[in-house]
Amino acid sequence: MHFRHGFVVLMLALGVPAMAHGQMVFESTGERALGMGGAFVAVANDSTATFWNPAGLVVGAPASATFGWSRFQAGNPKANPEPGLTRRTATLTSIGSWPAGLSYGHFTHSTLGAREDGLFTVETLHTSHVGLTILQTLAEGLIGGLTVRYMRGDVVQAVSDRPTVEEAFATTDDMQGKRTGALDLDAGLMADMRRLRVGLTLRNLRSPSFGETAQNRVTIPRETRLGIAILPTDGLTLAMDLDLETVDLRDDLRRMVALGGEGRIGRHLAVRTGIRWDLEGDRRLLGSAGLSISLRPGIWLDGHYAHGRRVEDREFGAALRAGL
Repeated sequence: MHFRHGFVVLMLALGVPAMAHGQMVFESTGERALGMGGAFVAVANDSTATFWNPAGLVVGAPASATFGWSRFQAGNPKANPEPGLTRRTATLTSIGSWPAGLSYGHFTHSTLGAREDGLFTVETLHTSHVGLTILQTLAEGLIGGLTVRYMRGDVVQAVSDRPTVEEAFATTDDMQGKRTGALDLDAGLMADMRRLRVGLTLRNLRSPSFGETAQNRVTIPRETRLGIAILPTDGLTLAMDLDLETVDLRDDLRRMVALGGEGRIGRHLAVRTGIRWDLEGDRRLLGSAGLSISLRPGIWLDGHYAHGRRVEDREFGAALRAGL
């Protein structure tokens, strides 16, 4: 079987919607993507495509690299703890070119839970991965991409009686569980029609699990997302993303839709903005803004900030990006 035929079969076979418990989602990393509200699957044209859409490497610069850090928090860090509050951090280093890409990422996700005695539980999932992305032309203007990731992860749990959200989350900061390894796959398609691009990404196709016992075992959910990007003029991009399935994140249903835009202002500045909301659950709206400043030709400093309808819902991050 030719590779391109095998790639299509893989996309169809593994793209069946699945329900899973887990904590890693699309909106985990990528400053440009997060500044656009998460509408990036059809935009992904820098090295963060290794995470957002492996096939997107083909529409970017011949070579690019990114190092980024992001933090996400639901819950005022100085307020009293409440069950369901979360904190996430992520770092991603990625290198991409037209034939292939490499990436290394580290992610943490902590959640507060309630106990009958009035105390709180803190559960933290740590994962890291090394990924190899390869590209294949399937037809004129249609590219397929596959990222093979080797992951290491552990889950730790603790009981907290600390008085603030920030202190409660700190309970597990220095804890580490038994780390295990797993192989995972992400697959992507990108149809490039110059002023219109359509992307499809299937993440976490093997849904790896981490944790030592059945009580603390966490499974990373499989996700499928469709993206559309319109480029009406040079330097302007408008995009929309839609999750094609609902995932269950520890009994919190999630299916996102995102709208975003990005524009260049001269040679040294780019701005972006976006919104996203959940079609399931409480459907809270989150708005975001991002900025890129050219430090020198080919080197950009990216940043983003996002805020939800609740004062406590916010995220921010920064990245250094280079392209040739």
